[in-house]
Amino acid sequence: MEEHQQRIRHLFARMAEGASTSEERAELLEYLEGNPLPEDLPMPDELSPGGHWPAMPDAEADRIRAHVLSQEQPATPVRRMRWRLAAAVLLPLAGAALWLWQGPKRGAEVLEYVNDTRTVKTILLADGSEIHLNRAARLTIRKGAEREAWLEGEAFFTIAAHPSRPFVVHTRHQLDVTVLGTAFNVNAGEKATEVVLNTGKVKVGDGGHEVILQPGEMAVYDAGSRRMMRRQADTLQRTSWKNELMPFKERPLKEVVAQLGEQFGYAVSFEDPAADTLLFTGYLSTRDLQQAVLTLEQSFSINIRIGKSQLHVNKQ
Repeated sequence: MEEHQQRIRHLFARMAEGASTSEERAELLEYLEGNPLPEDLPMPDELSPGGHWPAMPDAEADRIRAHVLSQEQPATPVRRMRWRLAAAVLLPLAGAALWLWQGPKRGAEVLEYVNDTRTVKTILLADGSEIHLNRAARLTIRKGAEREAWLEGEAFFTIAAHPSRPFVVHTRHQLDVTVLGTAFNVNAGEKATEVVLNTGKVKVGDGGHEVILQPGEMAVYDAGSRRMMRRQADTLQRTSWKNELMPFKERPLKEVVAQLGEQFGYAVSFEDPAADTLLFTGYLSTRDLQQAVLTLEQSFSINIRIGKSQLHVNKQ
C-alpha cells in the first residue's frame, strides 16, 4: 500500500513539474476516476509547480473549492465523500487548466499515431488535413473530432480551411496553436515549444500570453520561464525534415557526419585530420544513407566507407 501511495505522489509531482508523459497522465487519470482515498493523494506542499501551471486568483480558488464541497453526495459511498474533500484542495492548487487539459477525455475513442521509425510518417485526416510526424513524435486525436489534436514531439501540419471550425494543437506545456487553414510546424519538446509558420496565420498562446504569427515567423515558448518570443525563421531549413532532408548551414564536417551516423545508427571514425577545417552547407537525405554519403563525398573529395556499424571517413 505504501509503495502504491508513493507511486501516486510521484505521478502528481511529475505532472506538477510539466514533465509527465501521456502514459503517466493516463495512469493518474485512471486512478482518480476510481474514487481514491485522500491519504493516497499528495499534500500541497509536496508539489512544486515551478511555473508550469497557470496562476489562479484566490477568489477563483475559493469558488472552485466551495463548488466541489457543495455538490450533493450519494447516500452510500464514503470514499466518494473523501475524494471530494481531497479534490477541494487539489483543484484550486492545480488550477482549472491542469485538470481540464489532460488530453482527450477518457471514454472517448481516440486515434493515436506514434512514429517509432527512422522515416517521416504521414497522416491524412477525414477533413482533408495532412500531418507529417517526425521521429519519436506522438499525435492523439479523438475519433469524430479531428479538428483538435494533442502533440508530443515534432509535426508539420497542412490544415484544410474551415472558417467556422478552427484547428487546435495542444502541447505538453499547455500551449495551444489555433488555426483556420494554414501550414505550420510544431516542435513540442520537454523544455520548450517552437511553432514555425509557413503560410496563413496562427495564434499561439498559453492562456496568458498570445502572439499572432505571420508567414516566415516563429514563436519560441520557454516552459521554465513561461516566456514567449517571436522571431524571423528560415522556414525551409526548419521544416525540411518533413521531406526527409537534414539541413546544415556552415557546420563542421565532423558534426555533420556524427548527426548522419545518429540518424542511421552508426558510429563514426575520422582518419583525416584535415576534416576539422571543412564546413558543409546543404541538405542530406535522412532516408537514403548511400545518397547522403555520396553528397558529402562529392562536396569534399573524401571517401566515406560504410562498415557494419561504423562510418569511416578518410581522403580519397
